[in-house]
Amino acid sequence: MDLVLNYNLLKSLHIISFTTWMAGLFYLPRIYVYHSMEKKESKSYMTFSVMEKKLLKYIMNPSFILTFVTGTVLVLITKQYNEKWFVLKFLLVFTMAIFHMYCAKVRKDFYNKTNIKTDKYFRVVNEVPTVLFILIVLLVVFKPFN
Repeated sequence: MDLVLNYNLLKSLHIISFTTWMAGLFYLPRIYVYHSMEKKESKSYMTFSVMEKKLLKYIMNPSFILTFVTGTVLVLITKQYNEKWFVLKFLLVFTMAIFHMYCAKVRKDFYNKTNIKTDKYFRVVNEVPTVLFILIVLLVVFKPFN
């Protein structure tokens, strides 16, 4: 295969993986909003716990890993790692990764029935990936600071 085809396949995989990762990051905190309103002994409380675990394990974590692997290879191929816009993008993506890990911790808190955060808290937290996503897309499209 030629270099352009390999690059385009890699870029396609990157777009697919970050799209599914973002879908999970948009959805999981929304589930937490409703989960936090349930009584800890209710059947629906445990249903939410199962949903959250499956979303993280089967969609978000694999997408997260594939996003980072394909993104790293793309950066090495294009040699954009020293560009100012990219450094800022990387910091925002790293922040998104920390948010992902925070969501995993919250999932465990719900599972262990130790969550003390309210639905209002999770409604605010639900906006974090949206803000990060918008900033990342703007940086990739406009490539400022160059």
